[in-house]
Amino acid sequence: MKPHQTNRNRAYYRHHRERVIRRKTKLAKQIGWYSRFSGSFAKGKIHCSCWMCSQKTNKDGFPHSQVKQLARLDSRLFEFLDKEK
Repeated sequence: MKPHQTNRNRAYYRHHRERVIRRKTKLAKQIGWYSRFSGSFAKGKIHCSCWMCSQKTNKDGFPHSQVKQLARLDSRLFEFLDKEK
């Protein structure tokens, strides 16, 4: 529970915890996952973050803004190295 007491009782927190667990359990069943304890869905993520499932950098590459930034840094580096010669 929170360190500061509000006007909410235990039933309020219990209800929302059950709601979150119910939603994540339903999603896990659709995917085909099995969990021994439903309480493990109370906190945290329910998706996989392995290299095969993540789509950001490993599959799709860097975002456009970072590609531009890397190109700018490369050009600055080449200019610096050319000036030293």
